Amino acid sequence: MRFVGVIGAVLLAAVIAACNTTAKKEELPPPKTPKEALERRIVELQQAATADASNPMAQYTLGNALFDAARYVEAKDAYQSAIRLKPDYAAAYCNLGLCLRLLGQVDEAIAAYERALELQPDDQTSLTNLIAALRTKGDIVAAQERLRKLVELRPDDALLRSELANILFKRGDFAEAAVEFQRVIEIDPGMSSDYYNLGACYVELEDLDRALTTWLTALAYDEKNMSVRKGLAVLYWQREEYDQAWEAVVDCQKRGIPLDADFIASLQRDSGQAGPETAK
Repeated sequence: MRFVGVIGAVLLAAVIAACNTTAKKEELPPPKTPKEALERRIVELQQAATADASNPMAQYTLGNALFDAARYVEAKDAYQSAIRLKPDYAAAYCNLGLCLRLLGQVDEAIAAYERALELQPDDQTSLTNLIAALRTKGDIVAAQERLRKLVELRPDDALLRSELANILFKRGDFAEAAVEFQRVIEIDPGMSSDYYNLGACYVELEDLDRALTTWLTALAYDEKNMSVRKGLAVLYWQREEYDQAWEAVVDCQKRGIPLDADFIASLQRDSGQAGPETAK
């Protein structure tokens, strides 16, 4: 049996203790703000992405954190790195498009969204973002077609249908716009603004009877709707119902709703009345 002296035993114990001691990571104080917490997370994700350079998810996750911090150039670079590692990464293309649009690179953003949709044709997030980019560019025709696709995917979304109907109206397609506004009302009967828009379609289509019925229905849902009350004054004049037109004018004046001076002059001329004071 081998003997170990007291001094030797002490040294041996010290060596063993040193070997069993692991280096402790210096702990930072808790972050004081959400921004500080996000910046710390970015540093951690950058380190993880560097350590696992072939992992597209690591780059994508880093890009999301950089995007949340409004560091769009760096986020764009991270998403592009993810795409280089995984060329069919649809979500990375979608988020890349967001960065590009926010950086003012609208055409490049549209291309990124289009690629995302090639990979996932029914992705509603990419469709929504593409529509926004197309409208920013002013390409209303392309936005309308993409919006149709989104409406097909979400047929009961009243706001989407309303947006499509408004685009159709602005493009002068009043008959189709009327169909879409009618569908909006069927989904959500309480949307008085869409009753007004539907009535406006009928006015453009010269169907004044349906316009009147629609706008009176709108007031049943929202009696304070200024657009409808102004529209009724003009509509009664168009229908040559001058007493009702002047009554609508008086109603607008009482409610502080401004009316076009040219309309008032036309009503005075056609009705033979000087003003609302002579209305019944």
